[in-house]
Amino acid sequence: MPHKVTTWLLVVILGCGNVSEVILAPALSSITEYFHVNQAASQALLSGFFIPMALFPLVYGTHSDRFGRRLPLLFGLAILALGGLLGALSESFEILVLARVLQGLGNASIILIVVTIINDSYERSDAVRVLATISGIMMIVPAFSFAFGGLITDLISWKGIMIVIFLTGIISLGLSLIYLPETNLRPLQKFNLASLTRDYLSLLTNRVYLAYMFVSTFIVGGWLTMLGFIPFEYQRMGVDSTEVGFWFMLAPIGHALGNFFTIRFVQRLSLERMIQLGSLLTLLAISALMLPNLMSWNHPTSIGIPCMLFGFTSALAVNPAITSAVSAAGDLAGSASGLLRSAQMGFGVLGGAVVVSVGGYENFENGVIVLIGLALLATVASTLAKHFSSRALVT
Repeated sequence: MPHKVTTWLLVVILGCGNVSEVILAPALSSITEYFHVNQAASQALLSGFFIPMALFPLVYGTHSDRFGRRLPLLFGLAILALGGLLGALSESFEILVLARVLQGLGNASIILIVVTIINDSYERSDAVRVLATISGIMMIVPAFSFAFGGLITDLISWKGIMIVIFLTGIISLGLSLIYLPETNLRPLQKFNLASLTRDYLSLLTNRVYLAYMFVSTFIVGGWLTMLGFIPFEYQRMGVDSTEVGFWFMLAPIGHALGNFFTIRFVQRLSLERMIQLGSLLTLLAISALMLPNLMSWNHPTSIGIPCMLFGFTSALAVNPAITSAVSAAGDLAGSASGLLRSAQMGFGVLGGAVVVSVGGYENFENGVIVLIGLALLATVASTLAKHFSSRALVT
């Protein structure tokens, strides 16, 4: 068993990734006004970030199995910092989109390698508790990122957000260079296209892995989809960027509470039941976003409260599903984490594209229907995961 990485370092690294992922959300309306583009065009800033996050975890994951965890992570943090610097210097919408692409390329390495490091160091049930503990602590970062993202936008401009992304990337890179040990003590001996294809075919035929992967994929994809169009609904309610950031804080606060619940009760409930319960409650929480339209309730709490519930319920399913999926992959933990992260980001991009196509940026309820569909798919996947897991134990 490799040396266990200190929790504070994993929190810092994950926090860096979450800052770059969520801090821009409260500033989207300000950016569209600054560059004189329409609201739907802001999806390019999200897609530019999430598309490389969907594609490159496959590369990072495979290379971490072959060459170790440190090198891909250090490379990713350096690219993330470079993207933040380019964003701060950008004077056109196209260059800003390019900066977001670089940020996504760098961020693609972070969570999958951190999850893999935890998997290297702990048994499955312990890994769930460790990941939930780290996620619970780390959720403070996105909570304040939303708040400070809006505040920085109002006090300075959206370029201040890019400077923050640059600084968090540089700091995380320096700390990782000094304190992060290598945890992959059994790297794969060969790396070629044939072995790569064989590894992914093995994962794609592993029903237990796929079921758990899709639980986390549909829920995280829904969260990423939501980041794109919900800020504009707040804007239609007359909420400025600073206030949007504070309302967005409710979701990660709910997620932190959900992680605390997971830590306390994961030993009492089976992982399969925890995942299934979290998926079903997530479907109900997302559906609650339709209530304001039915009740003519036009207040930020009509969005904030269901988002907080979504944060809580998603925590019951996502982290247990991620660790269960990676555990089911055996020696292909890095590749499994990469494929899982790619799928999460891919459905975030796909969900955002569907929201644009159905007019969700202009009609909030249309966007919510897309979220409900993703949550429903997660519930179905959680049922399949429980079924496949029980059959795997029997055989």
